[in-house]
Amino acid sequence: MLSTAPVLDEPTSLTDLERALNDWQVSSRKRCLLIVDAARYDEEDVLRQIYALDDNPDWFWLFDETPFDQHKDAGPIVVKTTPNSALFQRAVSQWGADEALAILVSGREQDSALAGIRQSLMIHFETYGPCFVRPYDGRFLEVMNTCLPDALGGLIGEGDMLIWATNRGEDAHWSSAKGVSTEMEGLHAHQPRSFERLLTWVSGWPRCMATANNLQHTPSHRIRIIRELWSAGHVCPESDAELDALWQHAEREFHGLHKKGL
Repeated sequence: MLSTAPVLDEPTSLTDLERALNDWQVSSRKRCLLIVDAARYDEEDVLRQIYALDDNPDWFWLFDETPFDQHKDAGPIVVKTTPNSALFQRAVSQWGADEALAILVSGREQDSALAGIRQSLMIHFETYGPCFVRPYDGRFLEVMNTCLPDALGGLIGEGDMLIWATNRGEDAHWSSAKGVSTEMEGLHAHQPRSFERLLTWVSGWPRCMATANNLQHTPSHRIRIIRELWSAGHVCPESDAELDALWQHAEREFHGLHKKGL
């Protein structure tokens, strides 16, 4: 493992998150779990950086003791830290900027804190049957927070906070959700077709942001358009031309309702 780490600058994503943590009243010494989508990087790269920034890191695999235990090294790495650590700063500036980081702020024992997320890795869909889901993915969390906020709140324990980064066409944007579950059961094991439809907008996120950037929407306006289209029964079109047309139609409808004060 590396014994030294490069000097950190203070990128926009880090300063933005620091301001957000202050707004959310998250102490710099509050214990948190970094959920790093390590599979996005070269083998061992994330662990090398973790050990470079913490001589004795407390880390484990998210897929431990789940149906994906045999393939745990193909999934996220979870590491305990605090917001005032060098490791936290590196995670935000690098993995957060790549949409490969979620942060769970919790004082619970780690297995209890992660129970809802781990139990939501496998969902039985009405059309496709049992499928793997990525409830730690920032795009998934952002769309869920807009369309199904109560379901998202059930992923974590009451009083805990889940924080994630998404790229909306500019710097990383940080969002959060508070836990509402006392049992931490996660998502319902069986989901209807509306949830399948929702996942098409998660997978189509980069294309949606490209369309929104062409129309120069504000970040909050972009995600609301996804909610309107999903609520109206639309899946994310596979054709960029169809997506552009559908998006512009929704934008006109949404703008009209907004002008009427509805």
